[in-house]
Amino acid sequence: MKKQFTIADILKIFLQHIKLIIIVTLLGALLAFIYVTYFVTPMYSTSALILVQNGNSFESDINTANKNNTLSGEKVNTSDITSSQMLANTCSTLFTVDPDMKSIISGATINISVVEDSYFLRISSTSSDPHTAANIANLVANTAPQVFKKYFGDAGKVDTVEEANVPSSPSSPNKPKYVLIGLIAGLVLSLIISFLLEIIDTTIKPGDDLYKMYEIPVFAEIVDFETEGGGKKK
Repeated sequence: MKKQFTIADILKIFLQHIKLIIIVTLLGALLAFIYVTYFVTPMYSTSALILVQNGNSFESDINTANKNNTLSGEKVNTSDITSSQMLANTCSTLFTVDPDMKSIISGATINISVVEDSYFLRISSTSSDPHTAANIANLVANTAPQVFKKYFGDAGKVDTVEEANVPSSPSSPNKPKYVLIGLIAGLVLSLIISFLLEIIDTTIKPGDDLYKMYEIPVFAEIVDFETEGGGKKK
């Protein structure tokens, strides 16, 4: 006959296997810590900050200059640089796809984004080597004025506001997060194991509700004197 479990029964099962639950839970956290420490490559992130400024006036031949400087086969229109903020948005894409920039950023993951509601560009660099991450971010920032001038001439300028520092600690992986996941996974696994052990156990234990299991009244129990007495009498 199948066993039926109430919430109280389930809690009792978990209490009976509390040692197993603790051991498996801690083991899960330990395995997660070992994995993230020895098998996951740490990544280092840093960033540089540059300022993009729109010129107050344009050269009379800027349209001619635009004909010689194209991006993906399209002309750079003066409407794209009517404000510093719009210009910064344009440069965030330009600095990513420009061939000169592409040759620089190999070896690291680069993200160039506009600081919200401003004309500052944040150049974020991520690499497995902290010095590489900082060097590439600074190299992109230092090359940005040249790339800007190639496409926009004297219509504005780009200045480095903040150089990237060499990160002292990895940005990923997040060890506490991994350990917490391992802890939760170990806890869930231990609870499942405890419940399965109870399901496959067909023995009748003292304190089992025989009436609920077999729907027959229990009038008496036979005491195991050896167990109750702690062993055979001499």
